[in-house]
Amino acid sequence: MFKHLISLGVLSLICLGQGATAQETTENTGPNANIVRWAEGTYRYLDITGERERGSESFRLNVHPDGTRTMVMWHDLFARNRQFTAVLRVDDSFRPLEAFVNYWNDGGYKGSSLVTVNGTTLTAVTNGPVGRVEQTLEVPEALSIGTHPVAADGWHAWHADPSTGEPQTSGALYNIESSDDLNKPPIGSLTCMTTEVLGSETVTVPAGTFETSKYRLAGRTMVWVTGPDNLVVRMANARVQYVLEKLTTGNNAD
Repeated sequence: MFKHLISLGVLSLICLGQGATAQETTENTGPNANIVRWAEGTYRYLDITGERERGSESFRLNVHPDGTRTMVMWHDLFARNRQFTAVLRVDDSFRPLEAFVNYWNDGGYKGSSLVTVNGTTLTAVTNGPVGRVEQTLEVPEALSIGTHPVAADGWHAWHADPSTGEPQTSGALYNIESSDDLNKPPIGSLTCMTTEVLGSETVTVPAGTFETSKYRLAGRTMVWVTGPDNLVVRMANARVQYVLEKLTTGNNAD
């Protein structure tokens, strides 16, 4: 019987091979139709004086025909022995749809986490040294996800009303655990996100001079963002700063 099963398997492979025919295809020779516009660049991580290097980050942003955005980030915080890879996808208003993170911390693998948002339900699945952990949370409409690389942090303020110029606590941050404790999986928790709208400011960084919108997040972190994709130009708090070092952009719709 075993020999018969092997014979059937070989016959199936032969039949599949005989039935398969190469289809003529015309390949696209222009810009990718899935990308309307894009941006890529790097950040420098510095202490607040700008004298001490702490790390760097590379990113690639794709904006898709339906208005959704995908940000891919690779974060090398060598001052803390952290290496994070993160992907965040948001809708046309910057509300999160899904995220993936993969964390190395203090010389050890902390784990990965896949987060999806469907309406008011957030689900997360993590895998790593402590095993598989699953989570389901009810979330508000005004939601952002903290993956920890810098490039997407301009999206935290998407739900703020710029007409008030006042601190607002209407949003929630799903902040993914990223500490050096490898016994804590990279699962998130919800906290209130206070956003203060501080108006416009011209900012000069190594990548150039930009017209930006300025925000204060959580009462302590300043962030300057530019353009229709709210790209971070600079972030700073009392101890550290992050500055845009290089930026290249493209518009496939032209």
